[in-house]
Amino acid sequence: MTVDIAICDDDSKDLKSVIDILKDIFIEHNDKYSLQSFQSAADMLEKVNKIDIAILDISMDEMNGIDLGRELKIRFPELRVIYMTSYEQYCMQAINEVHAFSFLCKPLEKEEVKKQLEELVKEIKQSDDNMEKVFYKVSDSNGKEYPFIKLKLQNIVFFEYVKTKRRIAIVLENTVYEYSYVMEKLAGELESYGFAVNCRGNLVNLRHISKIKGYDIHMDNGQILALSQKRVAGFKEKMNEFIHSHV
Repeated sequence: MTVDIAICDDDSKDLKSVIDILKDIFIEHNDKYSLQSFQSAADMLEKVNKIDIAILDISMDEMNGIDLGRELKIRFPELRVIYMTSYEQYCMQAINEVHAFSFLCKPLEKEEVKKQLEELVKEIKQSDDNMEKVFYKVSDSNGKEYPFIKLKLQNIVFFEYVKTKRRIAIVLENTVYEYSYVMEKLAGELESYGFAVNCRGNLVNLRHISKIKGYDIHMDNGQILALSQKRVAGFKEKMNEFIHSHV
């Protein structure tokens, strides 16, 4: 698995320092990581679309790290947050408001950064292992058939019932599978895993929603799904419950 990490610090010198430390750690571990860096909260909120771990400076002028962390947690409920700070009095505020995983005091020490990252990556991998589902008699977009496949639920963007084929499409970021099953049964099985019905024939992964605008649900893979008018209230309630349960 690839762990997606994003850093935000409006001090260019401090930003470079943490980037250099992280790159050294990546080389030592030989693990798969993607790294994005930003010098402003606004830039990060505009451009980031996939993130497992956020490393945020608390004391930033435009938007402080605590407010940025809160916004990111709304968009990415399972996000793990690490704060960088020179002011220890901010620590309790961040714990109360954002439930940050940990703090790194400036100037950063490589061994402390390494320790926190290792714990977070271990936690993420354990979470991934507990969220797998087996699908039977599956075909891919090329028509190749599989007796079964095992997929990580967090990687599924949404399910869609294809009426003409009487099959369910499993839509991932870059892949689509199909299999025969009952949509109502699937919705019941996955309700406790962060999935909700947005309209008849659609089952959405709440963790992949970028925003809801009117009756349009914008997914993080760029697709826009319809939100049934009669489901708006219930769907938004489930979305809020999901967000708060992961904060």
